Amino acid sequence: MAAPVRRLPGTLWGGLLLCLMVVSACGNQTPPEDYVARVGDAYLTQQELSEALADMPPRRDSAGARTQVIDRWVTNELLYQEAQRRNLRAVPDVRRRIEESERSVLIDALVSRVYEEDLDTPSAAEINAYYQRNRDRLRLREPFVRVRYLSTTAPDSAEAARRLLRDALRQDAADSLWPGIVQRFALDSEAALTLADTYYPERSLFAQYPALRDLMPRLGTGEVAPVIEADSLHHVLHLVDRAPAGTIPELAWIEDDVQRQLLIDARKQMYARHVQRLRNRALSRNALEAR
Repeated sequence: MAAPVRRLPGTLWGGLLLCLMVVSACGNQTPPEDYVARVGDAYLTQQELSEALADMPPRRDSAGARTQVIDRWVTNELLYQEAQRRNLRAVPDVRRRIEESERSVLIDALVSRVYEEDLDTPSAAEINAYYQRNRDRLRLREPFVRVRYLSTTAPDSAEAARRLLRDALRQDAADSLWPGIVQRFALDSEAALTLADTYYPERSLFAQYPALRDLMPRLGTGEVAPVIEADSLHHVLHLVDRAPAGTIPELAWIEDDVQRQLLIDARKQMYARHVQRLRNRALSRNALEAR
C-alpha cells in the first residue's frame, strides 16, 4: 500500500502555483543577458525584478526590497524544482489542486476580459436620475465638511493668509476674496480652490496630515484654526460648514461615488448577460443539464 501523502502548507502551495504560472516557462532557454538570479535553468530577469518592485509599497530601503524579492524568487524556484524532482505533479491530490487552480485562473481571466469591455461613462442625466431615485438611501453615513484650506512653506505667509481670511470673513466677503488669497500664498492653488468648492468626508479629508485630521472634529462651524505646522509645511484651515451624518447630500458632494456605482451596476449587468448567453448557447446544443 502506498504511503499517505502529507498535505503541503498553504504558503508552499502559493509558491508552487506562482512558479507554475510564472517561472516554469523560463527553464531550458538561452540564458538572458540581464538576469539577476538563477536556479538551474530558471532565471529571474532584471525586467521581472523591476516589475515586482513596482508592485510593492514604496519603502526607503530599496536595496532591502530588491534583496527580498530575489530571495523570495530563489526560495520559490528551489521549492518548485524539488517538487518536480519528486514528481509531485503525479500525486492525485496534487494534480487535482493544480487543475482547480488552473480553472480558477482561467475563469478569473475571462471575467476580467468581460469587465474590460468598453462601457460608456454614465451621462449627467443618468447620474442625476440615479441620485433622484436613491436620495433617501444616499444619506451621509458620516459628517461631511466644506473647508477653506491652503498650505505654504513659509510661516509668515501662512500667518498673513490666515489674517486676510479672517478679515474677509468679518466683511462677509470670503467667497470673493479667498481665490486671491490662495493665488498669493498657496503652495498648490488649484487644489486649494477645488477643495473649497464642495463637501468631503471629514474623517478622510486630511488623512495625510494627522494633526489636521485630528483637529477637524474639534473645530466649530465658521472657526479658523491657528496656523498648524506639519511635515515642514504651514497649514491654514477654516471650517466653512459641517453636514452631520444622516443628511441627504447634494449631488455635487457624491457625484463621483454615484458614477462609480453606476459603472459597477453596468459591469454586473454585462456579466449576467454574458453568463446567460453562454447558458443559452450550451442549452441550444444540448450541452447543459442540471438534475
